[in-house]
Amino acid sequence: MVLLVPELTFLTGLSDLRNNSRMLKEVMWEMIQSPQQHYKRLTRLLCRIRDTPDASRELERWGLCLDTDIYRTQGRVLPVERINLRHRSFLPAEDLGWHREVTKEVPIAVISINSWLLIYPKRLQHLAKDLLATMRSSCGAMGMQVGQPTVQELRDDRIETYVRTIQSSLGSQDKVQLLLCIIPSSRDDIYGAIKKLCCVQSPVPSQVINAQSLMGHPGKIRSVVQKVLLQINCKLGGQLWGVDIPLKQLMVVGMGVIPKSHFFSPPQKQLMVVGMDIHHSRSQGMRSVIGFVASMNQCVASWERGEGISCSALGIRRTSHPKIPSLGWEGREDAALPELLGSARSPPARLCREWLGKGLGMLSQSHFGVAQDLGGLCPVLGGGGSRCSFPFHPQRPHQDFFLLAHHSRQGCSVPTRYICMWNTANLSSEHLQRLTFKLCHLYWNWPGTVRVPAPCKYAHKLAFLVGQVLHHEPSAHFSEQLFFL
Repeated sequence: MVLLVPELTFLTGLSDLRNNSRMLKEVMWEMIQSPQQHYKRLTRLLCRIRDTPDASRELERWGLCLDTDIYRTQGRVLPVERINLRHRSFLPAEDLGWHREVTKEVPIAVISINSWLLIYPKRLQHLAKDLLATMRSSCGAMGMQVGQPTVQELRDDRIETYVRTIQSSLGSQDKVQLLLCIIPSSRDDIYGAIKKLCCVQSPVPSQVINAQSLMGHPGKIRSVVQKVLLQINCKLGGQLWGVDIPLKQLMVVGMGVIPKSHFFSPPQKQLMVVGMDIHHSRSQGMRSVIGFVASMNQCVASWERGEGISCSALGIRRTSHPKIPSLGWEGREDAALPELLGSARSPPARLCREWLGKGLGMLSQSHFGVAQDLGGLCPVLGGGGSRCSFPFHPQRPHQDFFLLAHHSRQGCSVPTRYICMWNTANLSSEHLQRLTFKLCHLYWNWPGTVRVPAPCKYAHKLAFLVGQVLHHEPSAHFSEQLFFL
């Protein structure tokens, strides 16, 4: 035992490790292990405990016995979803990604860039020229057209220079589709000033690019520019890809809590998907922000932002969506279930459910360690096995399941738990799981599957931008655009 004198010592921890890149790399290398490596380590640990007399006696004293192998469970492997673009559809590869297809094919809906501004510091003029040339050479494959921008070179990279130039440029232009700014480094102050100006004061879709991401070999620059073009298309109201969703008259709502620290469907199918997310600001005096994002067409390929769920807002939409049912929430821990159920039974929520009719309420828990509940290890799956789902705790009053919808290039994938809080639509467990898996394909900021349904991801992005950067409600001009990507 080592006794340390508090006055002669100082604390070390994760903050110090973060400053040591070599140490951090070694720690991450030990943590990022494949499922097979985790399995071998666990079995070795179990064998060591069994072969150690003291450990065995201690377990026997408590009437415990450890198996020599981990607990295994059989999950349902969901079928691969077909990704639909404008002219063709395809099945994704085993890694559940389709970056190559979306950058070489025409999306569902394309918005050309005709009137736009390009602002950058003068010392980055060569980088800006390369960016513009790469945008024009890459946009054709995606069906986009990029016109000649109005260029503004800045004498320096101060915040005031950016703000004054943007204000004067927007004031002298009749209609600007897009504002693209190049900043020299990852500076939150410049980024925040640009976003506040473009999202609140003078509403215009904006794209901020870090110059460091454009430095490197031409292949890297082209990849970055392709992603930027996809983002810009979404921000201008375009639609990238979709999946086949055969359900009729359905509305799905998700809500995630951030702690402090399409081929086109037949006309008779009416579907609405909604995502919600709460952002709690770390700064004192800052209010929490709820992001609300809803699909506004039948193929779940158009999204709209709202300020919250209110009966008046639903009443406005009733004429355009006369048969959309249901309401739902998302939480974090089992202890929060009574509170969430209470919220779901509140007068506004009850009125919405009565007006909407039959419904489905899903609760998603994606930010806690489920590996402990799974016996210490997620299922070891084969190639393309990220579509696994299996029920959990059938004795509970709420039907729940785990879904592994995404693919991890490094380490193990952690499944997301879903709890069905109510199901008056009488959907089977298989349909619930498949619907959830379909929604995990529709996050346009990533050409692949994500671990939570896309509307929750959109709501997360919206809530984070407002709560962390804007600190103000965005302009209503963006109510039907994914400006926050």
